[in-house]
Parts: sequence; C-alpha cells; structure tokens
Amino acid sequence: MWNGAFVFVALILASCGSHSTSLDDARNQFLAALADYQACMNSTTADVITNCEPKRMIAEDAERTYKNAMSSGVSGSLR
Repeated sequence: MWNGAFVFVALILASCGSHSTSLDDARNQFLAALADYQACMNSTTADVITNCEPKRMIAEDAERTYKNAMSSGVSGSLR
C-alpha cells in the first residue's frame, strides 16, 4: 500500500517539474524557430520562398506547441 502511495506522489511531483520545463522548452524552441525563419526571410537569396517555407512551417508548429502548453495550465517562468 505504501509503495503505491509513494509511486503516486513521486509521479505527481515529477509531472509538476516537467511541465514548467516543457513550457520553457516550448517557448525557447518557438523563439529559436521564429528567429531562424526571420533570418531566412531577411537573406538575399533569390529563391526565398522555397528556402524558407520549411522554416515557416517549423515556426508555426513551434508556436502551436507553445500556445497549447500555455493554455493547458502549465506553469513556467516567462522571461
């Protein structure tokens, strides 16, 4: 009985720590993807659309992941 309670409490505490980390990670990944996409768009290459389209899709996916993490009630440090 005590082993089950201990495992349950350990899982609860572990999930609390991982949520704040995942929110910060999601935010950092979004900002990095956005900066990468913006740098691509600012480049002087002739075929910006072909080169930057995958980066745009990555940035949109990272933004969606970050928004989902925020709306799920996950707490984390917002700098």
